[in-house]
Amino acid sequence: MKHFPNKLLLASPRGFCAGVKRAINTLEGLIEKNPNKTIYCYHQIVHNKTVVKDFTNKGVIFVDDLSKVPEKSILVFSSHGVSPALIKQAKKNKLKIIDATCPFVIKTHKEVKDFAKKNFKIIYIGQKDHDETIGTTDEALNQTIIVSDIEDIKSLDIPKNTQVAIVTQTTLSFDETKKLVQALEKKFPELIKPKLADICQATQNRQNGVKKIVKMGAEIVIVLGSKNSSNSNKLKTVAENAGARAYLLDDITEIDIKDLENIKCVGLTAGASLPEYKIVKAIKWFKKHGITEIEEVSAAVENNLL
Repeated sequence: MKHFPNKLLLASPRGFCAGVKRAINTLEGLIEKNPNKTIYCYHQIVHNKTVVKDFTNKGVIFVDDLSKVPEKSILVFSSHGVSPALIKQAKKNKLKIIDATCPFVIKTHKEVKDFAKKNFKIIYIGQKDHDETIGTTDEALNQTIIVSDIEDIKSLDIPKNTQVAIVTQTTLSFDETKKLVQALEKKFPELIKPKLADICQATQNRQNGVKKIVKMGAEIVIVLGSKNSSNSNKLKTVAENAGARAYLLDDITEIDIKDLENIKCVGLTAGASLPEYKIVKAIKWFKKHGITEIEEVSAAVENNLL
């Protein structure tokens, strides 16, 4: 006889991280202070479909091309950061710039610039087409090589006696990145790493939370977040690597209820850019469908990591 899970494990922390809150609050504040002006945002303020839709409904215009922003307009840079060339162009266009870049991303920009000044060849571990990767590596484009996997590392051809350093995208899988760093250290024994890890603590905390709920019996993990969210995708990967089935959904109603049949325990987490009300909706959905036991599973306590 088919049955629905009776236990739900809630991974904590989940949902908004401090950097996302900061970016969203920045945009909210501008809307309130400028009720009669159009606010432009370069790229999505955060990688979440619901958040972007909510701001679009409030009149914010998201662009990927500065030519679409009229002179002297208010322009917000997203939490993922932008390239120095784009900042220069925005100033040339006399735009009023508001920078909502996450401080952890700003840190990696500084690292790239510092390594470049010392004539290092910089290996950047990240997703090649991600907004954060593009903005960060453009700080020293001629000195930076992007790697995403072991095959990229194998194909690296850097002259001997070259000083080599690494910088990483802030939203990667900690475990996967560790393997790539180890491979790079083997290939470049004198490799220089930043003093503090680039993967932000909030990202790592959420991944640790997923590992914990799988260890406690979650057979399926539902990750709430958008498909273009790097940290949300990594949560799904972490769950799968820990031994659970995992689904990445923008909304709990996207789940095929048949996928939950004959499962005793299900886990729930959310990417760092997912609004809290989506999580509340999901919990209510599970209760409506027969979940009788809900347990909060804490992997870390977050106050303000910025």
